Amino acid sequence: MTSPTEAKSSGLPRSIDITDLHLAEASSADKGLNCATSASGPGTAESDSGHQDCGQNRATTISRRGRPSLEEAQRLPQRILEAGWDVLREHGFDAFTFDRVARHAHIGKATIYTRFGSKREFFDALLALKTTERSLKILAIGAGLPAVEAFCLRAAAVMEVLQSTDGLMMERLVDWCDQEFGDSQYGYRHAMYAEAIESVSAELSNIAKEQDLALAQPDLAARFWIEGILGHVRMAGAAPPPEREENERWARAYSEFFFAGLRSSDSLTCVSPES
Repeated sequence: MTSPTEAKSSGLPRSIDITDLHLAEASSADKGLNCATSASGPGTAESDSGHQDCGQNRATTISRRGRPSLEEAQRLPQRILEAGWDVLREHGFDAFTFDRVARHAHIGKATIYTRFGSKREFFDALLALKTTERSLKILAIGAGLPAVEAFCLRAAAVMEVLQSTDGLMMERLVDWCDQEFGDSQYGYRHAMYAEAIESVSAELSNIAKEQDLALAQPDLAARFWIEGILGHVRMAGAAPPPEREENERWARAYSEFFFAGLRSSDSLTCVSPES
């Protein structure tokens, strides 16, 4: 695991790649999966039942005695990360421990360490997972629709996500990682911002080609689009979250304003004579 120095163009700081989460070997998986007694501790009902039922079929197949199936082993890292996300939501960062994650996931704590050697590795992977999930969900919105309509729907979805409980927790996770692990000039938030600009810039370039629009500075246009939405969300942050209809009205007005400005702005649509 390296620090977030490579962040500028590659998206997230060097996180565990999402594909890495599915490469766990079954042979290492069963170290902490036999009965989940390490997570429960002695004297608890979970521990006692574990001693009695170990080796028998149980509701949670991942905690049965013996080697887990390949499918279970491949799903395990993501399952651990989802348990960690739930622990963060319930207990916060100060009370976050691998013991709690293990109890929540019904596995032994040693199983977590076979996948994530430190809290930093864990949060790197968790941030990568949640960022990827959110990006894929938003990018799927408006597929096949005209540009203004698609961007309008996505703007509304982005605002709703950022104002949600999970969105606020995600913001805290990014800030926490930057504070605890941000040991370079390119931190986690910068990396996410750079990835968003790259994605929106590529999409705006494709739209410009389809509409025969000479878009000279797609990166700058992408920055205007992203910062307008983020600024609106932050300015409204102190107030109660708006209703979905209000978000949608603002998103439509903003999208129409943005694309009208894009077509009429010489600084964005005309290549300068020196270039």
